[in-house]
Amino acid sequence: MELAGSILENVENAVTSARRLRGHPVYKDTLTYWTELLHEARRVRKDLEGPQLQALEAAILKLEGELAGRSA
Repeated sequence: MELAGSILENVENAVTSARRLRGHPVYKDTLTYWTELLHEARRVRKDLEGPQLQALEAAILKLEGELAGRSA
């Protein structure tokens, strides 16, 4: 997956977008991107530690929460 910026920035931006779009229709491609972003974030977190790991894990949990109940 090719990203502009850090994985943390991308996950945080996805959380912001998902919150803004809560209750509104979302393109299937957007949901697919967010899901793929979660997979990439989970993969990357294995290489992190300390504050970076904690921040990414918190962002992952937020995005997972936003995606719960939405279907792609």
